[in-house]
Parts: sequence; structure tokens; C-alpha cells
Amino acid sequence: MYRQYFELIRYRVFVDLKSESAQAYLGMLWWVLEPLLYLGAFYLIFEVFLQRGGEGFVGFLLCGLVFWRWFDATIKRASASIQNSIGIINQAYLPKWVFPATEVASGTARFVFVLALFLLFCVFYLGQVSSVWLSISFLLLVQLLLICGVSFTLAAIVPFFPDLRKIIDNTMMLLFYMSGIFFDIDKLNDELKFWLFLNPMAVLIQQYRMVLLQQELPAWQALMYILFLSLVFFVVGLVICHKLDKRYVRVIN
Repeated sequence: MYRQYFELIRYRVFVDLKSESAQAYLGMLWWVLEPLLYLGAFYLIFEVFLQRGGEGFVGFLLCGLVFWRWFDATIKRASASIQNSIGIINQAYLPKWVFPATEVASGTARFVFVLALFLLFCVFYLGQVSSVWLSISFLLLVQLLLICGVSFTLAAIVPFFPDLRKIIDNTMMLLFYMSGIFFDIDKLNDELKFWLFLNPMAVLIQQYRMVLLQQELPAWQALMYILFLSLVFFVVGLVICHKLDKRYVRVIN
């Protein structure tokens, strides 16, 4: 049974991406151009206009922005996925986890193109490739689980509390500035570091920089905390979707 749902997710992602690319003259190029414009804007503000950079700041900044954007854009879309699927929900029965899962898969597919470009940038930026980079696969898996967990939980709750979407948007903005994208958290005092590293994305961004820019192995113990947190969110989201499955039709309508 689950196999047919995964096939449906794959098909819906394909149709969604194809439809999105057909709506613009540049098609799939926008999957790359849009994040490049996003990254370029922050680079101009902090490096060129404010001159807050320094040696190595370009790689430092882009490394934070690339992985944050995957997290931010995917969760915002996925959190509203059940609420926005009223047409499908009224026509046929589907387990509600399918909707956030589709958005996570779609967001990840877009991210793959950006990741490929960023890794190419790192090759030229550093002038070498390290075997340590292989450990990025585990970091990506941990972040994917985190995105799935948070997306499933929020998607399950939002239909019952629509105003939660505004809270999500503002919380994501707060986390954006608290994730160490523009500054090095390790340079702060211990108390501030403790509170900021409670944000799982702050930890992940630090680990990505260690692997890609400093060519060091990640701190596995720190990643275990995020892995545990992700699994908790994942299970909670699935349980809520299952328990309230029949109520979504009435609530959304």
C-alpha cells in the first residue's frame, strides 16, 4: 500500500515541477536563477555595501544561505500543504502525510540543483576537493529528516489553527538571524552559544562549514541531538495526521 503512495508522491512532484517550469519563459533555469539572485542580494548587502566581510566571508555566507534556504522554503510550503489541498481531499481519500511529503520531495528536488552549483563553487573557491566532503551525505540526511519532521508536524496542525502560518513565517525569520548565517557563533560567549545552538539549523550550518570550508569531520555528537529531535517531530507529525485523519475534511471545508 505504501508503495503506491510513494509512486503518487513521485508523480505529483514530477507534475508540479514540470508545471512550474512551463509557466516561465526560462523554465527550469529559474530553479537555479532564483536562489542565485537570493544569494547575490545578501552578498551585495553585506560584502559590498556594508563591507562586513573579510577573508573567507563569501564562502562563509553562501554556505549558510544555501542550506538555510532549503530548510526555510520547504517548511513554509509543506506546512500549508494539507490546508491548500482541499480540492484533492474532497475528491479522493489520501493519508494526509502524503501532502507534506510531496512538498518536501519537491523542495529537495529544487535544492539539488543549487547544491550542485554550490559544491562546484567550493571546488574553485578552495582549489581542492577533500575526502572529508563525503561526510556531507550524512549532514544532508540529518537535515532532510529535520525538514520532514517539522513539516509533518506543522502541516498536521495548521488546518486547525490557520493563524499559525503567520507565526511560522515570523519564527522562521527569527531563526534565520539566529542561525549564525552572518556571524560566527563560536566567537560569542558560552552562554549565548548555548542558547543559539539550541537552534538545530545553527548546528547544521556550523557543521556544513566545518566539512566544506575547513575540511574537517563534523561533530557527530552534536548531530545526534538533531537526529533525535527530527525523529521526535517526525513521529509526532505522523501520529497527529493519523489520529485526526477524518477530521481534516470538516475543518478545511
